[in-house]
Amino acid sequence: MNSQNMEVAHNADHAASDAILRILHKTAQPLSTIQGILELTLTEAMTAEEKKAWLEQAVEQITQANSRFDQLRRVVEKQAGLYGEGRVLHV
Repeated sequence: MNSQNMEVAHNADHAASDAILRILHKTAQPLSTIQGILELTLTEAMTAEEKKAWLEQAVEQITQANSRFDQLRRVVEKQAGLYGEGRVLHV
């Protein structure tokens, strides 16, 4: 591999790593919210309707986290395609 190709590969690897780190950071936010909601519903006295409302918010946060994990999977698959001789990684 010549130095120009190595530089392109390094830049692609760095961009993929940055994208992965950004997505992981964004994924941690709804997970922290879910944890807080669950702790609240376990420890606070509230009506069944109030608990239902909090749990519905938790489900919304789970949907957001799942979306971000899908984004992360696409980034990793794209990176695997760059370095894995056209392979796509399905986990």
